[in-house]
Amino acid sequence: NLAIVFLIVNVIMTNFGKRIFAGFCSNFASKYNDVSNSLKIELFKDLNDMKKGEKISILEIGAGPGANFKYFDREALVQTVEPNLHFAKYFDENRSKFPKLDIKDIKEGFGEDLSVAGIADESVDAVVMTLVLCSVGDQLKCLEEIKRVLKPGGKFFYMEHIIGDEGSTIRTIHKLLMIGGFWPFMADGCCTDRATDKVMETAGFGKLEQKKYDLPISEDAAIPFKLCGGIVKPHLMGVATK
Repeated sequence: NLAIVFLIVNVIMTNFGKRIFAGFCSNFASKYNDVSNSLKIELFKDLNDMKKGEKISILEIGAGPGANFKYFDREALVQTVEPNLHFAKYFDENRSKFPKLDIKDIKEGFGEDLSVAGIADESVDAVVMTLVLCSVGDQLKCLEEIKRVLKPGGKFFYMEHIIGDEGSTIRTIHKLLMIGGFWPFMADGCCTDRATDKVMETAGFGKLEQKKYDLPISEDAAIPFKLCGGIVKPHLMGVATK
């Protein structure tokens, strides 16, 4: 019966959820890059232009499989912090493709306390997060940590899905998915009801440039991607300067 089905799902997700999510997310990230390619090129333009001729230091929080490495078109030392080490094999496969980047081994840690991963005050030129602020436990604490580790004038680059606009059908769906913690349980902590655009406005960065948009999903996209992409269609990208 239905109770047994729910019990089996609970047992599977509790014991193997992070491993399953790492595999799913690595596949999703590739398709996400396909539809977001021009937007990511736009987002990371400042990162590639800053301190021309120098080898900058980049910290990516929630790097997952390393899907953003292809957009770091410059010499850089790249540190990564990731709470789910089941991404490690996908991460290692991906970083081997970018010898121009000095990509260090993935470090286990959380955005709310980067000191645990050994990230010092004012030590990085740029911080990157994509599809991660949806799942951190405390967005403001994470943003405070980002400001702590950025050098003066350093930049935070982000791309996130956000809750739909007031009165929209997708906003209702986002709220329904959060009932009983269903979506966070199924998607390794991901929340569909976060107004990250509003949070960024209160985070205390010296300069903030951001824009909202809809994730472009083609009609011929695979059904699993179309379904998941539809849920996270309302999007936000921006650059915040310390």
